[in-house]
Amino acid sequence: NFISGQLSLAAFKKHLKVFGEQMVEYKQMVFHHLLRPIEQVVSNLLFSTGEPLLLIGRDKEQDTILDKAIQQNNSYFAIQMFIFGCVEAYIYGDYELAVNFVQKRHELERNTPRKCRFHGMTDFFDCLSFLAMAHQSSDQKWILSANKSIHNVDHFAKLCPSNCEHKLLLLQAEMKSMTGEAKEAISKYDLAISAAERNEFIHEQAIANERAAEFFLRYGDSSRAAHHYGEAQSLFLKWGAQRKVDDLLMSIAL
Repeated sequence: NFISGQLSLAAFKKHLKVFGEQMVEYKQMVFHHLLRPIEQVVSNLLFSTGEPLLLIGRDKEQDTILDKAIQQNNSYFAIQMFIFGCVEAYIYGDYELAVNFVQKRHELERNTPRKCRFHGMTDFFDCLSFLAMAHQSSDQKWILSANKSIHNVDHFAKLCPSNCEHKLLLLQAEMKSMTGEAKEAISKYDLAISAAERNEFIHEQAIANERAAEFFLRYGDSSRAAHHYGEAQSLFLKWGAQRKVDDLLMSIAL
């Protein structure tokens, strides 16, 4: 449900609590521990208490848990933390932290037989993070990394369009934006937003609107930028991400 966004964060948090209690009751502590990264991200998106406390990289307690997982060779748990850390860091606009998590995850994945793709979600946020860095830097390595991730998302989109069609369209829009193909980028943003709405991925519809707003702002179209920022705020609020809404409002005000 976190991956699809089809359940509000508050309702999802309750589901996680019940599931966690069941795992303790049945002594399934491995699965109970794996819930920790998701629980932390959900809490960090839900509650408005000032600056976002990112999952790892800003939280000493989470860093301790991560260090212990790596020392104990629990790479799967560490990979989970890096995946959801990237999601949260990207949502809050800390792109350097997001790609740092991706790179650390890639190091661990070299020694793991199976990668955690979460039906395309992992590659989607990897690629968004790479493209965000490409906007800030002329280093071509971000474009090369983004192209690899887009290829993976394209694979998932062919397997299950309802999960990944809008993801692929948004990544294509961001890539068109990078190459200065404004007309094509606008078309792709519109298609991505419509597809996310049709497939009920409310949080990714919000992200698509936020990216479209940033695009129009770069092109000096403040009216269309304001429209998409408003849509993004409304959708994040509907999802229950109050802290993200407050963060977005503060960013726009600046």
